[in-house]
Amino acid sequence: MKKNLTLFSILLLTCSQVFSQLNKNTWLIGGNGSYRSSKYEAPSGTFSRQVLVQLSGNIGYFLIDKFAIGIKPGYGRTEVKDYVDKLINNSYQLGPFVRYYFLQKDKPVNIFSELSYQYGITKTNQGISKNSKNFSGNGGCAVFFNSSVALEFTLGYSSYLYNNNTGKVKSVLAGIGFQFHLEK
Repeated sequence: MKKNLTLFSILLLTCSQVFSQLNKNTWLIGGNGSYRSSKYEAPSGTFSRQVLVQLSGNIGYFLIDKFAIGIKPGYGRTEVKDYVDKLINNSYQLGPFVRYYFLQKDKPVNIFSELSYQYGITKTNQGISKNSKNFSGNGGCAVFFNSSVALEFTLGYSSYLYNNNTGKVKSVLAGIGFQFHLEK
């Protein structure tokens, strides 16, 4: 117990001395990953399992203090398995994003919101290729270790729309990642 209290005290003192790098003319580089596993069971007894792994990066620039815009590449892999088949989708996306930090710049912990639009190409293990559009919004908490490195925890919503399918895939995802804030 004493070790935990000492470690927490050191961490608190260290974090109180750092500040975030959210100034105008600063670069933002990083990314995060998320994972989802789900099982669908119908009353008829049929079922399917789905696993989703999503990785996304971002390269942005702070136009004004606490407000960044940039490019967001992404990769997603979905595996769906039922009684008979296993369908694997690999998706590659790219598009713009905007991000805003809500608290003061000198806080060791900051809250942010991000909106993005990505155009993507999805290829399946059955030889099918389709285009997609992904609208997503997420928010989270950035914990700054020093003036340049932050650990982020995110919670978000995304909606995929495929051009050759009338349906949408809607997801709620939790993620974790790092951001690096670099001065020009």
